[in-house]
Amino acid sequence: MVDGELRAPDCKVYIDADISSTELISLIEPILFDEGEKVSLEVDVVENEDYDSKRRRLFPDGFIYFRYTLDLYMPDVPPTRKAEVVTRLLKFLWDYGYPAVAASPFEDRLPKRGGYRSRSVPWPR
Repeated sequence: MVDGELRAPDCKVYIDADISSTELISLIEPILFDEGEKVSLEVDVVENEDYDSKRRRLFPDGFIYFRYTLDLYMPDVPPTRKAEVVTRLLKFLWDYGYPAVAASPFEDRLPKRGGYRSRSVPWPR
């Protein structure tokens, strides 16, 4: 926050996982904070106040009811590098079987455009 102003995240990732926020953080931390990579990254893991166990199953817009959101802040990082970080995260989550959808200005650089409207990414049942 600068001078009391709220800043929008560079990317918001909606994740549906039946695990605690602590477990989620432990799971994604090594993916987001790769030791060989020097990217300025701040992550807020938020329990989604709109979480709904039934509405999360609705395709394609149910993602807004997923259990968690990750707000990713990457100031002074070029869009290509931001997309690389989010791509790594999405692929990991999808491979792990977790539903995840990313919303960002660089969605066109993400696999499956961030997962929105893609039937090939995991979805809650």
